[in-house]
Amino acid sequence: MLPRDLIKRCARNYPNKTAYYMGEHSATWRRMDERSDWLAAGLQKLGIGKGDAIGVLSQESIEIYEQFMACMKIGAVRVGINWRYASEEVLHCARDSGIRALVVQGRLVEQLKNELERFADAGVLVIGYDDGHGLDLDYEAIIDQGRQRAVDYPALDRDDTLFVTYTSGTSGLPKGVVLSHGGLHDVILHSVLSVGLGPDDVWYMPAASSWVVIAMNVWGLANGMAHVIPEGAFDVKAYLRDVERHRVTVVMQVPTTLRWLMREFATGQYDFSSVRLLVFGSSPASPELIHQIHGTWPDVGLLQTYGQTEVTGGWVTFMTPADYRLAFDGRPELLKSVGRVGLHFELTVRDDEGKELPPGETGELWMRGTPMMKGYQNLPEKTREVMPGDGWLRSHDIVSIDADGYVYLHDRKNFLIITGAVNVFPSSVEAVVMTHSAVEEVAVIGVPHPEWGEAVVAVVKPKDGESLAADELIDFCRSHLSKPETPKHVLIVDHPLPKTLTAKLQKAEIRRWVLDDPKRLPWSVAEAK
Repeated sequence: MLPRDLIKRCARNYPNKTAYYMGEHSATWRRMDERSDWLAAGLQKLGIGKGDAIGVLSQESIEIYEQFMACMKIGAVRVGINWRYASEEVLHCARDSGIRALVVQGRLVEQLKNELERFADAGVLVIGYDDGHGLDLDYEAIIDQGRQRAVDYPALDRDDTLFVTYTSGTSGLPKGVVLSHGGLHDVILHSVLSVGLGPDDVWYMPAASSWVVIAMNVWGLANGMAHVIPEGAFDVKAYLRDVERHRVTVVMQVPTTLRWLMREFATGQYDFSSVRLLVFGSSPASPELIHQIHGTWPDVGLLQTYGQTEVTGGWVTFMTPADYRLAFDGRPELLKSVGRVGLHFELTVRDDEGKELPPGETGELWMRGTPMMKGYQNLPEKTREVMPGDGWLRSHDIVSIDADGYVYLHDRKNFLIITGAVNVFPSSVEAVVMTHSAVEEVAVIGVPHPEWGEAVVAVVKPKDGESLAADELIDFCRSHLSKPETPKHVLIVDHPLPKTLTAKLQKAEIRRWVLDDPKRLPWSVAEAK
């Protein structure tokens, strides 16, 4: 059983049931099956087939899911490219994955205008959709051509690559996580089971589909439920209006956007009464935030999750409504937990040598299950580092697991920064900052922030004799990095940064120095705790 088989079953069993809502638009399961079939056949007519990579540069739209399902059917590899990426990052994703075609939304063609000739020279087919794209190849024309021919369904195995999703990398550029048909199939079924979703639910997860979260917006393949997706980019007011208009029953958010939602909901303009369950994850939620959520929507069940891109975006642990009732009724320590492991994974806590630790001990979380990634695109050494063998994945997260199986997330290895639920590796930012001609040294750290959870801060020593302004450096970063990666604040120092005997930056010491004096930051760290 593969995801493409689930598409056919939904179309047959729920033909006229809505699969996707987007603003005033909607599509039934039959329509999703038909149009993805026609697109698949049209792509095959263009020479795109099994194993060929197809990039997608788009804001949110139903067409994104048609294209994803077409890839499921013909074995093509879907490559999501974040539309907020700088051109250097877009080109890296395209080259690294070796795309044969690129689907571009009309409103984003302009930001690719300087790269179109490069794509043409490389033989990449650039396909536009929506009005005014001005490209030679048109998405709807390809679908019309596909109506005239049958899809050739190639033989597929569970381990065949279905999609590559890019996330922040240690080399200064995004790294591709390679994910399979079988992994997605298992994530769909087990996640729906663990969260407790039924065919009559209406699910609303508004995060950008260029990332692995596209997997969460095909969960309806398990049970025929409807999804709501944003029209274009996420907007708090539009989100709350969509919840009311489509009678959404289950919502998912990240801690940062939950703060925005609660502020907007407090205006009293929105009806949230259809929602029975609020799922949150991607970054830890503080007990204070959980109490605020519960106080805002006391009749809504809460469910927190923990997972990683490397496990097909599947949630590994689940802190259920029943767990939160325990927490509110006398076990407040559970508010610091991310829940217990789902049955599709097994977890161990290990020391630096890989030796398993007993319950209650703190160490690195290792996980194993069928939704594991195949590896990192073109990064074999990095893959071996996190996948040492026997099916295990090293999470680089520091956790403990108590005697009842509750998992507590304590810290991130390698100083990973989570800002607004987006993972940022400091080395990626440092690599860009160091390309500035006036920079001698830089250390990028994460510090508490009242809005974003954590904020990216750069501590920079200029070269001797060079002048450098913080605002200038932030503007420089904006032209090379995505918005979450761009430092929120830059501190200029006139002394060498502290290092170990092996010349490694002592980031813990640098972070302590930043936090020791409240005047070093333009926001209150105390309000972030």
